[in-house]
Amino acid sequence: MFFIVLEGIDGAGKSTQAKLLAKWFNKRGYEVVLTKEPTDTAFGKLIRKLVLTGGKEGIIDGARISHEAEALLFAADRAEHVKKLIKPSLEAGKVVISDRYFYSSLAYQWARGLDLDWLIDLNRFAIRPHLTILLDLPVKESMKRINGRSIKTEFDKIAELQRKVRENYLTLAKRFEEVRIINALASVEDIHRDIVSLVEHELLNKGAMMSVSHAD
Repeated sequence: MFFIVLEGIDGAGKSTQAKLLAKWFNKRGYEVVLTKEPTDTAFGKLIRKLVLTGGKEGIIDGARISHEAEALLFAADRAEHVKKLIKPSLEAGKVVISDRYFYSSLAYQWARGLDLDWLIDLNRFAIRPHLTILLDLPVKESMKRINGRSIKTEFDKIAELQRKVRENYLTLAKRFEEVRIINALASVEDIHRDIVSLVEHELLNKGAMMSVSHAD
């Protein structure tokens, strides 16, 4: 059926909009799989332990793994995600909506100094979505939103990284034709309406081609 991804810097509202879009599809009779990256698989849990949550075993306060190792961990988690959930769900005629996908790896790990072409090649196995929605948010607003969270990831703490990541996302939007940009400064309701309009125009009205392509 349809594979839709929501992307954007921290605080852009990806999780909220992914849930709203899933409900919208459900109301129209579609079977929806709502998922995320990092996943809840063993690889995803390892990423949270080593990269995102911090603590003695995390890279915030403890041993720091290399950026290359970090990229490989995310790619391994994604490979499991694609093979065991995304591809089977699409083949079963379901709508798959993912909160983050390989664009996050490209944007963040490119910002950390890794080579973009190497990152793209590393993720070449990844099925390309029918539509990727980039929720674009100014970094100042991002920092304001995430500073209100009780738990902050390493990514959340570094405004300069967020600025690089935002720039990278906008560059990637020009490179990958399935990416559409939506202003994430609007209200939750307005953003949802914009997303629905995009989905109707890009997928439902046109009838997305069912062939599967990969990252390149």
